[in-house]
Amino acid sequence: MKVIMNSKDRVLYGVVIKQKTENGFLSVSDLNRAYEKARELHGWGERHYQHLIAQKENIERVYYILEELKITNCGIQQFVKSCETDGVLKVLKGLGVYKTTGRWEDKETWCHPYLWVLIAMELNPQIYAKVSIWVADNLILNRIEAGRMYRGLTDAISKFNGVNPNYYATVAMALNHKIFGRHETGIRNTATQDELKDLENLEIKIAFACEAGFVNTCNECIELINKTTTKRRIA
Repeated sequence: MKVIMNSKDRVLYGVVIKQKTENGFLSVSDLNRAYEKARELHGWGERHYQHLIAQKENIERVYYILEELKITNCGIQQFVKSCETDGVLKVLKGLGVYKTTGRWEDKETWCHPYLWVLIAMELNPQIYAKVSIWVADNLILNRIEAGRMYRGLTDAISKFNGVNPNYYATVAMALNHKIFGRHETGIRNTATQDELKDLENLEIKIAFACEAGFVNTCNECIELINKTTTKRRIA
């Protein structure tokens, strides 16, 4: 299932930067909207990401990013020539790292996260600072770690006698109710760093209790989840 993340932690000048979970692409359209808001606020000049990405020094930066990611294996001279002949955006679309979806007012531009960061950092020094912090913080790491710990928890539950496949969904819903106060599809994709950390810690505790034999059934597992105190929410 394709999901678009709208985390409250990834807000730039009041604009939530959307991200697709199936390929990690970030919305360039959201970045442009954020820049326009900041431009009006700070009196910045006009900047167009299409022009930025087409500058020779940025074409070279793009090339080395794509080469490092093993997305292209041509030489830099060939890559630069292709960008000059066909246009850099057409080349990037052909390589599958830049995409436009929708039409008219629903039109949205997306690109590979590394290219998005390059564009963002070229727009303005203040945006450069904000994006540098995003890249350095542990939002993405926390999200991945919470997912990893949930897999560890499901492995522990799988050792229960007579385990039912429905147990996993039931436990997942109990975790969501404990951390977020509700359950809905994709709720973890919009979680903040603090919520993800609370979720990770709770999953560690419950997995340990299962592995140690303190709980031996799905009902006991859910009961322990409900009784466990978290920093942000106490059921």
